[in-house]
Amino acid sequence: MARLLLITAAITFLSAHAMAQTGPCFAGIQDPPIFSLVMSSPVRLSFKSTTYDPLSGPLVTSEGSELTVSQWAQDFQLYSPVCNNQSVSLGDLAPGPYTVKWKYREDLGSSVFATFTFAFTIPEATPCVPGTSIEPQSPAAGQPVSILYSATFRGFLQTPDVAIDGNQIKIDQPAVIADPAFPGHVPCARGIVQIGSLRADYYAVTVQSNSAAPLSGAFIVGPVARGRAVRGH
Repeated sequence: MARLLLITAAITFLSAHAMAQTGPCFAGIQDPPIFSLVMSSPVRLSFKSTTYDPLSGPLVTSEGSELTVSQWAQDFQLYSPVCNNQSVSLGDLAPGPYTVKWKYREDLGSSVFATFTFAFTIPEATPCVPGTSIEPQSPAAGQPVSILYSATFRGFLQTPDVAIDGNQIKIDQPAVIADPAFPGHVPCARGIVQIGSLRADYYAVTVQSNSAAPLSGAFIVGPVARGRAVRGH
């Protein structure tokens, strides 16, 4: 019960501060958590969020396309929030859809008190089209938005840093120039960033690397659709 009360208070506090963009992860992440994925070999995933729990390092387990990352919390909470900034390797993944569940567990591992979910797809080998796109294509307020980006003749080596300032989203993605593996082959570096709970607005996206001109894009988050009343006859 004590932990439940502390967590409830922490969530209320973090929600208010997320709107003001003043949390300890500000300029690197916003609340709720943001997942970032680099489709390298191996695939690398980062996770950042503010928390009051002192957490262990992450442990990755897998069962088919279901991936679980667990962190264990000690039986006390901190007076001030900290930034839980983690990066893990998911191994070499075959093309197809995957789901990651990032879980906070009690110290003994018997109870889960927070779960965050991220879904992504490793594409089949396809021609590389530099640029950005989003999923879903027409997001609504409060719905997680995934930003996908790709670039030719580059390899993304690390998970990116993400900053949100109003309606400006900046992704700083370390990259390295890559030569074609054989004549006619064009390498393709791909990454995904999932951002949750955006308000209805217009958003501009910039993906910066240290080896080429930035990629840019934009999208609109619409208001929550209201259901229509159904009249009986």
